[in-house]
Amino acid sequence: MVYNLQPEEYRNVSENPPFREAEVGHPLPDSEYAVSVSLPTWDSVIGYEESRSSVLDKLKTGYPRFFVSPIIKSLENKVLRDFDKNDELDCLIFNIESVAVRCRDFILNRTDGWDISIKSISNGLAFAVVFPKQVQFVAKKFWRYFGEGLSVRCAKSLLAGRVIKNSNNCEAVEKIKQQLADDTGQNYDDVFIYPSGMAAVSAVHRSLTSITPDTRSVQFDFPYVDVLKIQKEIGSGVVFLPSANNDSILELEKIINDGEQLCGIYCELPSNPLLRSADLESIKRIISPTKTPIVVDDTVATNVNVDVFKYADVVTTSLTKYYSGVGDVIAGAVIVNGASQLRGKIVSQLKSQNDSSLYQEDAVVLSKNITDYRDRVLRVNKTTPLIVDLLEDHPLVNKVWYPKYETRSNYDAVKRDGGGFSGLFSIELKRPEQTTAKFYDLLQLCKGPSLGANFTLVCPYTLLAHYDELEWCEDNGVSRWLIRFSVGQESFDYLSKKILCALNAVAQ
Repeated sequence: MVYNLQPEEYRNVSENPPFREAEVGHPLPDSEYAVSVSLPTWDSVIGYEESRSSVLDKLKTGYPRFFVSPIIKSLENKVLRDFDKNDELDCLIFNIESVAVRCRDFILNRTDGWDISIKSISNGLAFAVVFPKQVQFVAKKFWRYFGEGLSVRCAKSLLAGRVIKNSNNCEAVEKIKQQLADDTGQNYDDVFIYPSGMAAVSAVHRSLTSITPDTRSVQFDFPYVDVLKIQKEIGSGVVFLPSANNDSILELEKIINDGEQLCGIYCELPSNPLLRSADLESIKRIISPTKTPIVVDDTVATNVNVDVFKYADVVTTSLTKYYSGVGDVIAGAVIVNGASQLRGKIVSQLKSQNDSSLYQEDAVVLSKNITDYRDRVLRVNKTTPLIVDLLEDHPLVNKVWYPKYETRSNYDAVKRDGGGFSGLFSIELKRPEQTTAKFYDLLQLCKGPSLGANFTLVCPYTLLAHYDELEWCEDNGVSRWLIRFSVGQESFDYLSKKILCALNAVAQ
């Protein structure tokens, strides 16, 4: 069933968050295009990860790449009815043929002897990769890791028989590209727009592994979940340096001194969820003789607060997050540093892939959402440190991670004049086995995946992102009891009362 939201039913989730157990599955925001979904209890998070029907059947939306929207599912079912008489097939749908080819090849290279085909649908407006259900788990990896699937708006248009347009030359995309160029001080022609942040990251990695084939990459510090997996799936492997401390710097130096050529160095500034900042100056110094490109994701900090182009050859960012703010559109960007020695090669590779594209209706929505981007970031810059300091002093809080306090000197090295520390932080409570789930359940705020929305979002990060690899996370310093906060546009008074109320109730 397709979820249809009537205007009169609209719920402002900032003022009236769906935090109750009965509100599992409520879209965040209240829209059929929402990129987050309410998982208001610890048990609902576990139920979601374990694919319990009692949770999944209540989800009206979900985080893209992890949840198939009912609208997209309707389109997939329509396609399968035309090809599958025995209910033995499944499919993924793309609106760019080259992406469909990549998906097909990805499945073929990881399976043996299965029939994987590409079907043109909707009069050539889209392409379905059709495969047996036995290899669905492989196909889902492509969909999840590379973020190139259909958006809900695009699927809705295809279902309705409307002509879809994918173009980086439409007015809305041009507006987005120009704002990114203006915000970063880079060239308009060096800005590339993609259907998700992960699509942007994967485009960069495909480019770098093409420029320097048969070489490994380096992932510096613990990254967002699928960034590391992309580097494992594309190219010749990855060296994972799981911290931002001097040990990782020394390990990188050893790799370079041993003569290994690398295709790229990847890091987030700051990292998600531990909010640490890599020492970009030292990384640049170590790799400069090798001309190895540095790829930095500035999604969490935002370019309002930092200028990573001082050291980065390429910057990726998820436009889904702070740029959009609303949480109702998914998109990403790649910005190549015009001063990089590798600029020509990287830009050429990105252009040759011919997949820098955003569905026009998504572009129109995003172009409207970004108009107050800077003002929104500046507001969370003011609110978030106050909340962090409040939690630092609370007797139930064991640890707070925030860029203001984690590897501060590395963050300051790229911090803009007048910039702040953005709106993401993580906490761990004392006696976490006894306190964390209670605190989460009692918290009267929006609870679900994603970040950078205008409404505050809280999630048990490790459970949601790494449920099947909790021990590996803890071996790399990320507690299974970690709670991550993405501060929205609500006032400090409002948020502090909600958080303290839950903390104090647990502490009693």
